[in-house]
Amino acid sequence: MPRVANLDGFDPMKKLIPALAVLSLCASVWLPPSSASAVPKMDVKIAIGIGSTTLVPRFPAQTLFDPAGDPIGEVGGRNPSTFFNWGMQIGARVTFDNKVFTELAMGFSRFYFDYGDQLRTFALAAGEDPEIVNALVGQTVRMNQMEIPLTAGYVPYKNPYFKIFVYGGWVNTFNIRGFVELDGRRKGLRFRPKDIPGYPLAIYLAGARVGVQFDLGPLNFDVNYTIGMNSLTDTTFRTNTHVLKIFLGWLF
Repeated sequence: MPRVANLDGFDPMKKLIPALAVLSLCASVWLPPSSASAVPKMDVKIAIGIGSTTLVPRFPAQTLFDPAGDPIGEVGGRNPSTFFNWGMQIGARVTFDNKVFTELAMGFSRFYFDYGDQLRTFALAAGEDPEIVNALVGQTVRMNQMEIPLTAGYVPYKNPYFKIFVYGGWVNTFNIRGFVELDGRRKGLRFRPKDIPGYPLAIYLAGARVGVQFDLGPLNFDVNYTIGMNSLTDTTFRTNTHVLKIFLGWLF
């Protein structure tokens, strides 16, 4: 059927076609197709690592007395000690536009510390069982922890084979269970964090973390440092923590 113009001679189709062409041109300029690099990329990572935990008890300077009122020793000051730690974790790292990333992980870790004479003095002054306290002196305490770090960062350099990630964030650490070797038994004494005589540990420890990662193909190398934001111990004195960890991971 032939197209019929309106009564005043105006044909709407002649104006509509150029308008559609201009609209299509504008859309092609302002709404380009999304590139593949704009799609977030997720890597799942499994890692194991070792490191060091430095404890800095800030003991108050004081003379301690036994229940009978006789002095049993003097303690005080800062006494930093560094011990071995190890751990494992699984996490997911999401990278946006190949520039910024965020990572959420969950892991298990264990750190060690010695039960020395100064802890013995505090424990006896607090009225702890002398038989248990004396059995602990000179022993190494092993404390199991659960870690949930949440970090974010930037990718300053990358090529098809190698990438560098710098990051910072927050680490939630939960002390779970401790063990001490006694009488030749590896787990001769088991206790909850708050049950350590004279040195009860806090259940929750918050930490601020900074670190750097390197991707070499499917391998991931992660070096990080965490400073404790609250006291490791549930005591009248504060115990600062400084944790260094080196992880080797595999990306999926």
